[in-house]
Amino acid sequence: MKAALRALGVTAALAWTALALDHAVEWPRAGFVALAIALFAALVLHRFHGLALVTRALLGVPRWLFVGTCAAAAASLSAWAVHRAMRDQPLSIDAGVYLMQARAMAHGRLGLLASHPIQAFGDRFMLEGPDRRLYGIFPPGWPLALAPFVVAGRPMLAGPAVAVVLVMAQASLGRAVGRASGDEVSGELATRVSLLLSLASIGRALETADLLSHAFVAALAAFAVAGALRLGAPEVAARAGAARWVGVGVGACVGWVLASRLLDGVVVGCAVAGVVVWRRRGLAALGWIAAGAAPFAALLAVEQHAATGSWFVPTQTLYFARSDWPPSCHRLGFGADIGCTVEHPGPAARLGGDGYGLGEALGVTRERAGALGEDLVGWGPLLLVGFAPLALGASSVDALAVGFVLALTLAYGLFYYGNAMFFDARHLFPAAAFFWLLVARGATLGRSAGARGAGVLVVLAVAVAGVWAAWSRRVEGAAEFQANRSDLDASFERGGIGRGILKTHDLTSFASAFDPPSSSASSASGSGDGRRIVALDDNAGLLELRRAYPQLTVYISLPGDAVGRLYLTRPPPGVSVELDRSWPAFVRPHGLGAHQLAQEGASGGGLLLLSHASPGASLEMAFETAVAGTYGLRVDATAGPDEGDYTLELDGEGLADLHGYAPARGALRGTPVTRALTAGRHALVARCTGRDAASTGYDARLDALVGEPLAP
Repeated sequence: MKAALRALGVTAALAWTALALDHAVEWPRAGFVALAIALFAALVLHRFHGLALVTRALLGVPRWLFVGTCAAAAASLSAWAVHRAMRDQPLSIDAGVYLMQARAMAHGRLGLLASHPIQAFGDRFMLEGPDRRLYGIFPPGWPLALAPFVVAGRPMLAGPAVAVVLVMAQASLGRAVGRASGDEVSGELATRVSLLLSLASIGRALETADLLSHAFVAALAAFAVAGALRLGAPEVAARAGAARWVGVGVGACVGWVLASRLLDGVVVGCAVAGVVVWRRRGLAALGWIAAGAAPFAALLAVEQHAATGSWFVPTQTLYFARSDWPPSCHRLGFGADIGCTVEHPGPAARLGGDGYGLGEALGVTRERAGALGEDLVGWGPLLLVGFAPLALGASSVDALAVGFVLALTLAYGLFYYGNAMFFDARHLFPAAAFFWLLVARGATLGRSAGARGAGVLVVLAVAVAGVWAAWSRRVEGAAEFQANRSDLDASFERGGIGRGILKTHDLTSFASAFDPPSSSASSASGSGDGRRIVALDDNAGLLELRRAYPQLTVYISLPGDAVGRLYLTRPPPGVSVELDRSWPAFVRPHGLGAHQLAQEGASGGGLLLLSHASPGASLEMAFETAVAGTYGLRVDATAGPDEGDYTLELDGEGLADLHGYAPARGALRGTPVTRALTAGRHALVARCTGRDAASTGYDARLDALVGEPLAP
C-alpha cells in the first residue's frame, strides 16, 4: 500500500510540474536566490543548534492564541486591501452583481423589480425572469452569505469576515488531517505553518477583499473535508447523536458550496463521499450529509426556477444563450460551440475553428495552475513541496488532499476561460487551504525538531520573498483600476443631493448600488418616492427616464465620489428609446445573436447588432416609454453591405420594414408610422425575412425607436 501511495505522490508531482511549471516564467530567478539564502541561513542556525527553536517557538503559543492572531491578521490584511487597493468598493463586475443579488435577499426576494423605464436599469450579468424581476446570473449561495452584511449597511466587511472564516476552516482541516495521519504534534506544527503561509498570500488578500465567492467556497470546502474526517474520530463516535450533527454540518457545507459554485460543489461532494467511504462510516452518514445539503440545493433550484422558468437550467446558461454567441458558448465541456464571442472575444478567438478541445483545455489548465503558485506561496516551484508528504510519507490522508487539488484543477479544464485580471488563478483558489497545508506538511516531514525547523524556515522565507513583488504589482494595479470609480450612494451624500437622477458609465458601480424603489424605501439609491435614482448612461440624455421624472435634476458621477450637474430643463415631448439599452437583460433572441456595438454617429453612441441570423430568426426586446400619446413611430438603424431585411412589430402591430443593405455603411432613417402609444411596457420584435441579392449577410444594426408627437 505504501509503495502505491509513494508512486501516486511521485506521479502527482510530475503531473503538476507538467501542468504548472513547464514554462521558464514559472521559475523566476528571485525564488532561487531566496531559496539559496534560506538554505544558507538554515545551515548557520543548524551549526549553532538554533533550528529547534523555530519549531518550539511555533508550538509554544497556545493554539487558541495562535489561530486567533492569524485570524485577526488575515482580517486586517483583507481590510487593508479593501481600503488601499479597492477604495472600499467592489473591484469586479462579478462582485457588483453578487452585491445586487444580496440586496435582493436582504429584502426577502431573489430578484428586483426595475424602476420605470426598465431599459435604463439593465446591466451586464443581469437577466429578466418570467416574473419580470431582474436577477443576477450567479448562484444564490454566496449572496445569501452577503445578505447580513447588506442589512447591516457594511457589505465590504464581508471580505475581512471571510478571511477570518478561512483561517478557522484551515485550522480545522489541519487538525483533522493531523489526527487522521496519527501524528497530532506534527499535524499541529504543519497547521500553524500553513496559516503563516496563507497570511503571505496575495491571492488570499484579494480573493477575500473583493466580494467574490472563491474564498468563501475555499473555507466551506476545508470545513466539509475536516468534518468528514471527524466522522471517524473516537470523540465523535462516543457521543450520542454527535455523528448525526457532524454529518448534517458537513452536508450544509457541501450544499452551500453547490449553491455558490456548481462545479466546485461537485468536486467537494465527491471528496466528502470519498472520505466517508474510506473511513467506512456507512450509508447513514451519507444520509445525514444529504439532509444537510438539501436546503441549499433547494435554494439553488428555486432561484433557477424564478430566474429561468426551469428548476434545472442554471441562470448563467440562459443569460449567455440570450446575450452571446453561440447560444451554448458558456457550457462546460468540449466542442466547436464553446467560447463566448461577446463576453470573452480574445479567448474565444484563440480557440480556432475546431473550438474547445483537449489541447485547448490543457493550455487553459496550465495557465491557471501556473499562476496558482504566485497566488498562494509567491513562487510556483514551492508548491512541489506539497507533494512530498505523499511521495515520501505515503499517508492516505495526504493522498486525499492531493487528489482534491488535482481534481479541482482538472475539473476546471472543462471551462474554456482562464485567469482573470488581478485575481489570476481564482478558479483554483478553493483548493488553497489544501495546498497550504500540503506544503506545510512537506516542510515538517523531518524526523528531528532541527530538520523540521529547517524546512519551516526555508519554506516561509522563500514564500515571503516571493510574494513581495506580487503584492506591490497587483495591489497597485487594482488601485489604479479603481481610481476613477465612485461609490454612488456616497456620491449622493457628498453632493448633498436629496432629489435627482445620477447617471454613470461604470457597470460595477451601478450594479453595486442597484436597489430600485420597488425593493426598498430606505436605500439612498432606491428611495420609495423615486427622489434618488441611479441609472446607466445611454449617451443620449436618458430621455425616457427624464420624461418619467421631469421634476428631477440629472447628475453625472465623477471620480472620487464627486458629481456634476447636467440637464436642468425638461426634455421635449416625444419617444426616444435606445434599443441597445435593452441588451442584455431584456432581450430574447431566437436563432441569432445580439449585443451592443459602439458606433460613432448613432443617437446614443451605440447600436444593437443582430448577427448570425438567417430567414426566420427573430429578436424580441422589452422596453418602456414614459408618456402616452399619438406618435409618428420609426426605427432608425444603420445600413451596410452585410445587412439583411427585417419586419418590425411593436406590440404585435407592424411598423415599417427595415431594408438594411447599402453599398457603404451609413445611417438609415426609418419610415414613420402613426400609432397611439400608452405609457409603460412594450415589446419590439425584429424578424429576419431575407436580404438583398447584393448583401453578404443577414445582420441588422438597430439604433433607436423614435416617436415624434402628432396633434390629437
